[in-house]
Amino acid sequence: MPMFRQASDAQAGDVKLEAISQPLYDAENVVTGASTTVFFQNPAGRSRLFTNLETTGSLTWPKRFSVKAFRLVTPPSADARDVFSILSNGWFTFRVGEKDYFVTPNFLLTPGVGIETALITGAAAPIAPVAGLNYGHNGRADHRNLYTLQHSIWIPSVQNFRGQMDMVAANVLVATASVYVFLEGEYFREIQ
Repeated sequence: MPMFRQASDAQAGDVKLEAISQPLYDAENVVTGASTTVFFQNPAGRSRLFTNLETTGSLTWPKRFSVKAFRLVTPPSADARDVFSILSNGWFTFRVGEKDYFVTPNFLLTPGVGIETALITGAAAPIAPVAGLNYGHNGRADHRNLYTLQHSIWIPSVQNFRGQMDMVAANVLVATASVYVFLEGEYFREIQ
């Protein structure tokens, strides 16, 4: 619940913040083969469909963020083979400043979102229009299905942070795949 204060508080140098439940998110493309993809470092000129970060790799003063959970999400249009490859052949690192605060294989970061479809092949394969469906998800499409941290990770104002996904050479994709990283938690911003 936002807490509102008088404008004179800010004039006296006492900045009041309100907390809202708002994830920070960023989308980047992952390519086939061994690669490194860095998140939250390229907001310039991109729409809110791809990121809600306003500055490169940091929050402007006096904004802060408390990371309570992570989501790694591929769009519903992603090929199921690409989703499998990304989840099986890489790891994710979250860094604030010069310290790594979280490192895990990609498959641990369930998104809790998505569309489930199915693919049946062989003699039992159905005829069109359902023959082209494929099946792939990382966890059930339930918003409670996400990796929650036991202790929050604090992102202070004007401190660089980033998410990084490293893939091994075995990562073979049908096409370049878009991947979203969501930092779930509380966003602290100044009261206007």
